[in-house]
Amino acid sequence: MLLAAWMTAAMLAVGFPLGAMTLLMIHGLTGGRWGDAMRPCLRAITCTLPLALVLLLPVAARPDLVFPWALGDTAALPDVVREKLSYLNVPFFLVRLGVCAAIWLVLAALILNSTDGDKGARSSRGFALGLVLQAVAVSVFAIDWMLSLDPELSSTVYGMLEASAEVVGAASLTLLVLAATRAVAALPGGGEKTSLGEDVANMLFGFMLTLAYLAYMQWLVIWAGDLPNDIHWYVLRTSGIWLVVLWLVVLLQFIVPFAGFLVRGVKRSHRGLMSLALAMLAGHIFETVWRVRAPLVAPQLSSMWIELAAFAGAGGLWLAVFLLLLREPRLQLFWRRVGIHG
Repeated sequence: MLLAAWMTAAMLAVGFPLGAMTLLMIHGLTGGRWGDAMRPCLRAITCTLPLALVLLLPVAARPDLVFPWALGDTAALPDVVREKLSYLNVPFFLVRLGVCAAIWLVLAALILNSTDGDKGARSSRGFALGLVLQAVAVSVFAIDWMLSLDPELSSTVYGMLEASAEVVGAASLTLLVLAATRAVAALPGGGEKTSLGEDVANMLFGFMLTLAYLAYMQWLVIWAGDLPNDIHWYVLRTSGIWLVVLWLVVLLQFIVPFAGFLVRGVKRSHRGLMSLALAMLAGHIFETVWRVRAPLVAPQLSSMWIELAAFAGAGGLWLAVFLLLLREPRLQLFWRRVGIHG
C-alpha cells in the first residue's frame, strides 16, 4: 500500500514536467503572448524533471510489488498477458525506462536553453522533432507504467490520453500561478479587446476538450467491443470509492470548467481564473489517482494514514522543489551547464 501511494504521487510528479515540456515546444512552434506569460512557470516545472524521475526509483527497484506481469509465477497469468511477456519483462522494462529518461533529460536541456529569452532560439524544425520524440517516449512510458497495471487491456489511444492529461495538468498549474502572482485578467492579450488571462484560459480550454475527446473515444471503443479483457478496466474503476472519484473528475475537470470557459466574464476575472485553474488542477489530480491507484492493492481504512503520508511525502517534496525553482530562477542555471549547444 505504501508503494502504491508513492507510485501514484510519482506519476503525478513526472506528468507535470512532461506536460510543461510539451507546452514549451508548442509555443516554440506557434509563438504568442500566452506562451510568453506561461514560460517562467513552465520552465520551473520542467526543471523538476530529475527529481520526478528519482521518485520512480523505488518502484523500479521492486516492480513485482506493483505490476502483475512482474511476478515470478507466469503460469497464473491469463493467456492474453502471457502473450505480452516478450515485451512486459523486468529487464526490458528497465531498459525502456532508461531510454525514456535519457530522451527527456536531453530534451529538457535543449528546451530550457532554447527558450531562455530571445537569444539562441532554435528553429521550428527542432521543436517539431522534439514533439515527435516526446510523443514516442510518453506513449512508451504510459504503456509501461500505467496501462500495464491492467495488462489485459489493449488501447491504442492511451498514450495520447496520458500526454493530453499531462498538458492539462501543467497548464492548470501554470494558470493558477499566473492568476495568483500577476494581474493576467487585466493585461492585454494577443487580440483586440482580449486579456492575457483569456488567452491562457482559451488554450487550457482547448487542451481540456482534447482530453475529453480522447477519454470518450477510448470508452466508446471499449464499450462497443464489449470484450471482457477490456471492460474490466472500467468495471474496476466504477466500483466502490472509485465511482465517487470518477464523478469528482467529471465535475472538476469537465463540467465546471466547460461552463466557466464559455463565459467571457469569468475568464476576464481574477477570481474566475483562480477558480477555473483550481478546479482543473484538482480534477487532474483525481483523474491520475483514478487511473493509476485503482488497480493496485485495495485501500484499507485502518492504514489510510500511511498511504496519505506516502502520497503527501512524495508530492510535497516535488511541490517544495517547484516553488523554490519558481522563486529562485537562478537555480535553473544548472540546465545551462548541461545544455547541448549546436
